[in-house]
Amino acid sequence: MEDTKRNFLVQNGVDVEKGIENTMDFETYNEILLDFCETFPNDVNKFNEYKLAGDLVNYEIIVHALKSNCRTLGFMNTGEMFYQHELAAKRNDINYINEHYNELITETKRVFGILTAYKGM
Repeated sequence: MEDTKRNFLVQNGVDVEKGIENTMDFETYNEILLDFCETFPNDVNKFNEYKLAGDLVNYEIIVHALKSNCRTLGFMNTGEMFYQHELAAKRNDINYINEHYNELITETKRVFGILTAYKGM
């Protein structure tokens, strides 16, 4: 089953080796990834709410956390997108956030699909 899960993630652009390196072994990686599956939708809702409210302080905090979690688990491109939003929030650059928000939402939906499928394996 481990090989099936690894292959699925790799085929979906996840740097599983980096994730395992960050979490010690596949068993630990799997546990943390399954926890992330549970928290990810709520965290996405939070950053959406903060953006809509114009609360860039809390927006920065949540995208920072998501950036770290994504990078730790090997979702490197997603982590980079969250990082760019984190930097924009620090600069109070609402224009960047607005201009790139749909890309981020599209990416979070893609990741959510991967996580949902992974959880069902």
